[in-house]
Amino acid sequence: MDVKNKVLENSCAGLNNMFSNYFDWNDIDLSFTRVDVGNKDVSVISNNYEWVLVYWDADLDKIISERLSSGIQYWNNYSKVHMDTLLKTSKHEQKVDFCAKYGDVYEITSINSKRKLSIKEMMAIYKCRPTISDYAHGIWKKNDEKLPLRESILLPDRKLNSEEQESELLDIHQYMRFGNIRFTKKEVITIRLLLSHCRVKEISYIQGCSEACEHKRIQRIKEKLDCPYVSSSGLFSVLKDNGITLACLETLVSYP
Repeated sequence: MDVKNKVLENSCAGLNNMFSNYFDWNDIDLSFTRVDVGNKDVSVISNNYEWVLVYWDADLDKIISERLSSGIQYWNNYSKVHMDTLLKTSKHEQKVDFCAKYGDVYEITSINSKRKLSIKEMMAIYKCRPTISDYAHGIWKKNDEKLPLRESILLPDRKLNSEEQESELLDIHQYMRFGNIRFTKKEVITIRLLLSHCRVKEISYIQGCSEACEHKRIQRIKEKLDCPYVSSSGLFSVLKDNGITLACLETLVSYP
């Protein structure tokens, strides 16, 4: 889909200029996307207008539901076309989405970089989300520039299995069971992050603990799975054999 227009181009240029003293645009690109599932529209702004054109030209908006999961998502966990499209930009070494859900609206702060970002750098950008969001909403309020949500996304039945109820349930009852194996909420978060290919250092930062503490938690997970000496790749296989996958965890547990 061709989304070329002067309003969008000027909005992207404005974000680029406004935050040029904070972000090194030679190393990274930043995009902020608002997906309103109820009203079926999408608002987007980025420091890199050309990347927005590339994204929509590749029709990635038609599979945007892959990105609508609260938490941190790496693009290499999405379908192959995402990474194939990312290769069209020089900043393709790493791309990460930070997604937050507010009712029927999802807000995605997305960064891509020429190099692997450290967890400290990623968290620094993560903490900027409220500022970026406020700036973007101010621009959209002035211009009212919306793009169509072309993918058909069903809203959850709020009386039955909404994401909010699932997360709230895990907050009330701090355990999950897979067959005869019972995990704590902290252990489930660690498993989800491991399946998202996060390093132990990154997981410990998100969990708010030391690396040593996180290593002990991973060891407890292995012991519960009866594979105390298995390698990291072996652990993935054991988790899969027990029906524990990223897909089954992504709507059941989230993290800040």
